Amino acid sequence: MKKTLTLLAASAVEGKFTAAEKTIKVTVNAVEIPPAPVATITVDGEFDDWGELEEGTFKKSVCDPDAPWEGVKEIRCYSTEETVYYYIKFDEESLADAFAMENPAMHIRLCINTDGEYESGYANYFLEAYDFIIEGAIAGEGAFVEYDGTLHQRIGSWVALLEPGNGLVHGVGNGVEYEISLDRAKFNEAANTSDVPMPMGDEFQTGIRFYYNGWDEFSNMPNSSIDEEMGNGWGYLMRISTNK
Repeated sequence: MKKTLTLLAASAVEGKFTAAEKTIKVTVNAVEIPPAPVATITVDGEFDDWGELEEGTFKKSVCDPDAPWEGVKEIRCYSTEETVYYYIKFDEESLADAFAMENPAMHIRLCINTDGEYESGYANYFLEAYDFIIEGAIAGEGAFVEYDGTLHQRIGSWVALLEPGNGLVHGVGNGVEYEISLDRAKFNEAANTSDVPMPMGDEFQTGIRFYYNGWDEFSNMPNSSIDEEMGNGWGYLMRISTNK
């Protein structure tokens, strides 16, 4: 792109410009620097790309040492305009115990709040209410399985908006780590067509609930210590800002 600058050349007589003013046009080149591309995560069971994210572009929650659950050590969430990514790191011994269970399966609920307030929705398992869950299994038969889930919205009770096989989420695990991608366009398409539209904007809140086979509690992230204020060990949802 070229920009034209106009300069005035004038002679001054007793502090005033005269009619001898002349206009000189100078053309200079302006270099446009494109913005750096937004980083993405490849959900493939390899986790090196999580370590390449810049600090401050994602949110992380670690297990409180005084929490009632220790099955999950850490979760992370990173969002672009197209995709929300989750990372999970399990406690090795707790995960092995879950895999060793008869007819094992571990279920999760991705819990998401989209409306910016925390009174309406569902308030169990976190210190703030949330409006959506994506429910599905991430482990079975003694190993991780590919995550697929049903999207539910809290409208008085849980109402199913999308059934499994819809391409909303994808997840794979390896070792003690697991990662998930959530398609924001599919999420918002379903959220916009519900009886109470609540699409996901640039700012939203999220956490993950974990269950053993039979829906016994495995972990809750974010979590907190057991004390007078937070006696159940529940934590506040992570507040996520979209990277653009």
